[in-house]
Amino acid sequence: MAMINNSASASALLHAMLAYSSLHHHGLSETSLKFKVQALHLLSTSAEDGELSLVNASQHVAASMLLGSFETLRPSESSGEWLWHIWGAVDVIQATQLSDHSSENETHALIDWVNYHHTLSRFSTQHWRHKSLASKASKKPMQLFRRRTTPPLSIYRPNHPSIDPTSSIMSLLFEACNIYMDPQDPQSQSPEYRNSLRRLEAQVDDLIASPVPNDLNPESAFALELYRVATRIYIARASQSPWEAPAVLDSLVDALFNGPVASCTCIHFFPLLILACESRRDDQRVAILNLIDRTQRDARIRSMKAVTNAIQAVWVQQDLHADSEVLVNYMDLLSIGISSSSSIPSFA
Repeated sequence: MAMINNSASASALLHAMLAYSSLHHHGLSETSLKFKVQALHLLSTSAEDGELSLVNASQHVAASMLLGSFETLRPSESSGEWLWHIWGAVDVIQATQLSDHSSENETHALIDWVNYHHTLSRFSTQHWRHKSLASKASKKPMQLFRRRTTPPLSIYRPNHPSIDPTSSIMSLLFEACNIYMDPQDPQSQSPEYRNSLRRLEAQVDDLIASPVPNDLNPESAFALELYRVATRIYIARASQSPWEAPAVLDSLVDALFNGPVASCTCIHFFPLLILACESRRDDQRVAILNLIDRTQRDARIRSMKAVTNAIQAVWVQQDLHADSEVLVNYMDLLSIGISSSSSIPSFA
């Protein structure tokens, strides 16, 4: 894709790849930062050149996603800039209607990539309590197009069958984040809102009941199962009174703890956080910590500091309220955990 033409967007994609590769292999260095800055400059040039062709739009989106990955891979994870790059990629897709005009599998995979990270960015922003996010929004470096008001899931209904097996469950997670209301909002008790959440629960149940595709490797099959169960837990907890969830969740959680959690690794931070919130017993918490330890031994995995901090903060709150008659709201609990970081974390 970076070699199709000699446009500014193609050069931006090439420099973004070089920046990510340098960071991945050698850590944060002057070289990786130079490649990143040059990629940003070229993206700005590309945006100023006028309306993007579909090819240039694809290059632009890919470069933005790589720069977002660059920010989440940085050892300290002290920057929240990954979010602006994801939003920049979404802006380009919407402005150019890329998903409606493309017939290339390469672009399908690119859009699935954006959808995945956009969904999990929605989860992070849903629970981020610090004002810094709003204050930085007006200074977003990747604001290439003025944000338009679009219907929910507008880029989550592409005109092609997704090649990503997690796309269906991610679409439901995105919708759940979009319709969620604060429990203190009187509208959260309305029949319409409750019915919407129950409809989502039923759709997730249907996905959980469906078999995992046979062509997935064990790691991908485990990831798909994790996302299905984690999304089911998240929606159930949001729709019920604190800690009053359907009994079916207990069996789903127990199956994970008695099976893959005991031996697998998990590079997917969203389901890891949701599952950790369900670990009430000491042996379950030990299993989560062991899972994190096994995962961190893989040099390819980015820092897990943010998700570990969130988990520890959630456990502290659970312990503080263990003997209390006042139960902490589940969504508030997640917000406390996610907001424990100094910058908004990515749970992709």
